[in-house]
Amino acid sequence: MAGRFRARLGDSGALTDKPDFALVGVLRVPELESSPWRAIYKRVLMALGILFLAAFVVYLDRDGYSDNQNGELSFLDAFYYATVSLSTTGYGDIAPMSPSARLVNILVITPLRVLFLILLVGTTLSVLTERSRQAFKIQRWRRSVRNHTVVIGFGTKGRTAVDAMLGDGVSASDIVVVDTDQMVLDTASAMGLVTVHGSATKSDVLRLTGAQHASAIIVATNRDDTAVLVTLTA
Repeated sequence: MAGRFRARLGDSGALTDKPDFALVGVLRVPELESSPWRAIYKRVLMALGILFLAAFVVYLDRDGYSDNQNGELSFLDAFYYATVSLSTTGYGDIAPMSPSARLVNILVITPLRVLFLILLVGTTLSVLTERSRQAFKIQRWRRSVRNHTVVIGFGTKGRTAVDAMLGDGVSASDIVVVDTDQMVLDTASAMGLVTVHGSATKSDVLRLTGAQHASAIIVATNRDDTAVLVTLTA
């Protein structure tokens, strides 16, 4: 028994030594759900802001630009140039001529063009960058988590304990749930709880929950022998 218990503790650094990116799917930090219409509205405002910023930069340096139609650029001309430039249309009727204007295009307009294109395909990129965003949230959470409560097992007993804590005014972000059932963890995540997928009989899983900084650990497993082993590991 003692040998098996030591063997369980032998991989104590297996998870905690991994980069945060590798913990996505094991440790999940919930995020606030926002309306898709609100997300679209924010992206439209950001895109317009980028357009106006680019137009303003071009207008400030309007003497360095050449217009095929007339001499000096108006703000409307600058806004038109920013629009066709950021959308990579580039008709060529307005072009930077002076060295300063070309430098501004390299250092300002081109990065704004990239940012503008990112916003245009933001929905696709949102899916592609979800893993990176979750990794960043995990990194920030692991650095700041203190005095929280770890609930091991989210069955009937664990859920009752969580409901009682939430009823007493404990913030959902201060509760970490550990379980081996992903469907159960999805339910906990929907409640705004931080979740860890794994067996709490392993010390590296407990360290991943920040148990060493927790104010309390609630063992609510369905089996008595598992509860004993979790308690010893903790």
